[in-house]
Amino acid sequence: MIPEGDYRTSARVILLAPDDTVLHMGGDRCRDGVVRWYTPGGGVEAGEDPAAAAIREVHEETGLRIDPAALIGPVARGVYVCFPGGRLHVQQNWYFFHRVERFAPRMTAGAGYELGLGFDWLPIDACGSTDGMIDPHLLVALVKRLRDGDVPAAPVELGGSYGPVWDQ
Repeated sequence: MIPEGDYRTSARVILLAPDDTVLHMGGDRCRDGVVRWYTPGGGVEAGEDPAAAAIREVHEETGLRIDPAALIGPVARGVYVCFPGGRLHVQQNWYFFHRVERFAPRMTAGAGYELGLGFDWLPIDACGSTDGMIDPHLLVALVKRLRDGDVPAAPVELGGSYGPVWDQ
């Protein structure tokens, strides 16, 4: 039996700068002491395709406007699971890719919890290591492929990730 919970589709964007850093947002510390960082993105709204959601979410969360013709992907897919307030939340994440010059991100919209998040440009080798990804090397390898101009013909499977324990 699958427990009652929330199920949604999400679109995330790997924003790669020329110095081989990727924009992450977060910086919030969960109950077990882990500081969590993840790529910008969020839920796909009813009637919205994942690419449009990726572009909208990046603008809301960073202020960056992406030309739809410049967005690459989806390049990967993964599943995220957490239990906020003891309720199951399962999210299918579609990952897109976009090259950018480093910029100073700023939140332009978002849920209440997002307004207190920070931003950091992390080296490629740190991708996936602080967002609960079970096999972060899969994301690292993908970002290196993308950096080198090798765009996968079909989305790469990144496996699963899980949410940390947050104070209620």
